[in-house]
Amino acid sequence: MAAQDPSTRTSSRDPELGFPPPGEVLHRLRAQRGMSLRQVAAECGLSVSFLASLERGETDIALERLGRLAKVFGHDVGSFLGFSRGRATPSVYPREEQETLNRAPGVVYRVLRAPELGYQVVTGDFAPHSGLVEDLQHEGTDLVMVTRGTLVARYNGVDHELRAGDRIQWAAGHPHTFRNDGDEPAQMVVVLFSSLY
Repeated sequence: MAAQDPSTRTSSRDPELGFPPPGEVLHRLRAQRGMSLRQVAAECGLSVSFLASLERGETDIALERLGRLAKVFGHDVGSFLGFSRGRATPSVYPREEQETLNRAPGVVYRVLRAPELGYQVVTGDFAPHSGLVEDLQHEGTDLVMVTRGTLVARYNGVDHELRAGDRIQWAAGHPHTFRNDGDEPAQMVVVLFSSLY
């Protein structure tokens, strides 16, 4: 009797084990990334025949091998088997390693670039009575949150006063800029759903 194609099986998570069969996870991740068994094998050092047998549910995998396989897809063993949404170790971005941009007099941006995230995070510090001198326009969407003080976000020619805790979101292809009209420093955090900096 031929083994069932993993893509047509419903999950056979064994309630006693509490995790999905590694072969099913392998098949799903390969399909999502468009990888062949040969490509996976080349990256983890396991044989194509072993990986094919694993996908068909005909063999088990030792923990050390599972760790090598999980690494191909950017996971550790726990996240590969669905025990966490990402890697078990956090990514730390120290303040001093973030790129600093002096955008205008009194305006400093700190940029977090993490290509694996698919977005960028920018912190903007505005001294009193400072602001960007030009309008910005770029691809994607921006989500802006003021974390300290008060900022004026000008979007498509209209001013929006934002106090600490306020948020605003917009299509970034329209002209937009920021300024601090007040006597106190202000700060914003912007999530850019595109690569700008």
